[in-house]
Amino acid sequence: MTEVKFDWESGIEEVCLKLQGKKRIGIQVPEGLKPRAHQIVERVKKLTGAKVILWGEPTYGACDLADRPLEEIGADALIHMGHLPMPYHSEFYAVPTYFVPVRHTGDLKLNDKGLAIIKEILPPKIGIVTTAQHLHLIDEAAKELEKSEFDTSVTTGGPRLAAAGQLLGCNSSAARKLDVDGYLYIGTGLFHPLTVALSTGKKVACIDPHSGEVTEADARPFLKQRYAAISVAKDARRWAVLFSNQIGQKRIDLADKIADLLASDGRETMMIGSIHQSYEQLLGLGI
Repeated sequence: MTEVKFDWESGIEEVCLKLQGKKRIGIQVPEGLKPRAHQIVERVKKLTGAKVILWGEPTYGACDLADRPLEEIGADALIHMGHLPMPYHSEFYAVPTYFVPVRHTGDLKLNDKGLAIIKEILPPKIGIVTTAQHLHLIDEAAKELEKSEFDTSVTTGGPRLAAAGQLLGCNSSAARKLDVDGYLYIGTGLFHPLTVALSTGKKVACIDPHSGEVTEADARPFLKQRYAAISVAKDARRWAVLFSNQIGQKRIDLADKIADLLASDGRETMMIGSIHQSYEQLLGLGI
């Protein structure tokens, strides 16, 4: 299998020009870039002459920043890899934060077989959506689809989004704002396209830009699993309400509201705050 390649080098070089004179720089990388973390750290050291700290906690998006803990240990800048900034968060950074997009360097690989499958899944009037690393493929996809008589549209979503066609796991407004009958998602995995399918109720075809494989993001198995979980949990008497303290995820008012609703129904509630949530956090709590 051909290695999937991403360009992180050019973004690092551009950002490091802005970091001359910094003494201590923090770096965050998503899970997929961890195999390159040593190279990234060494490159930043060489280009800036600064001390560099790789932040060891996982990061899942531009709302999941390490600016506050890095400020506490004396960092005077943060490089965040792999995500685009959330425009309306920029005034809240504890230290100057620089985002380095990581772009897939391959082609779309949309062939005749893939187009035929897309035609089976989608109606002619569609929107195109993707994640940060594949944004540059939207124009290519639109041109190929329009040759096959699709009417394509792309738009920018809400204030969390930096580019036209961009999706976040928590935000599908770039899809919902379009007056279309279905969507093409460019990317891997089901997390993002299922967000679109669930929030719009419309069909979503997915093209994997690494392999050219086309599939449908079918929300029905996910909904069956969700309803089964609701059925199992509906009679529980003791509930945990989990919330995050990250700037982009801090919804304490909503957590309070949910806890109050549970309490008004006679349920015991425990509010649990943390940066990241997991099943392991609940072990031993009797939830």
